[in-house]
Amino acid sequence: TLSTRLDSSFKTVSEQLSNVYKSLGEMKELSSGVSALNRVLTNVKTRGNWAETQLEGILDQIIPNMYVKNYRSDSSRDVVEFAVIIPDNNGNGKTHLPIDSKFPMEDYLRLCEAGDTGDTEAVKTARKALYTRVLSEAKDISKYINPPPTSPFAIMYLATDSLYAEIISSKENLADR
Repeated sequence: TLSTRLDSSFKTVSEQLSNVYKSLGEMKELSSGVSALNRVLTNVKTRGNWAETQLEGILDQIIPNMYVKNYRSDSSRDVVEFAVIIPDNNGNGKTHLPIDSKFPMEDYLRLCEAGDTGDTEAVKTARKALYTRVLSEAKDISKYINPPPTSPFAIMYLATDSLYAEIISSKENLADR
């Protein structure tokens, strides 16, 4: 009886260890995938291409064939990533709405790291720096505004929901600045 119980217990332990090793292998695979993604996102050019591709996918789903990639108005030397074609009321002309994607990851990561450490002063500083960077990027895309071939405003696309949410939150938190 004792031998049967020991055999059963060892079998159970062996199965549990096997499951643990299997889970560790899966975690290692997942970890290497995350590391590869991290390497991709640390390269500024690759990160920019990723954000552009993501934006293009959204435009393709929502308004296929109603946008231009790498648009330049006749009187401008600046090329915007995308411009949505907006027909005028009578259908004879059109206006382009410039859209440029941005992904200020370094500033966002500094904010995340400050939040992880629980340092409220560092969070405030990092939040303000991120908000300032996004405002700077917004001013930079104003170079694509050139009415009448373009609309009198442009859109800045932020590549992740969490970045967008942080900017909206930062705007509210920094209203007194």
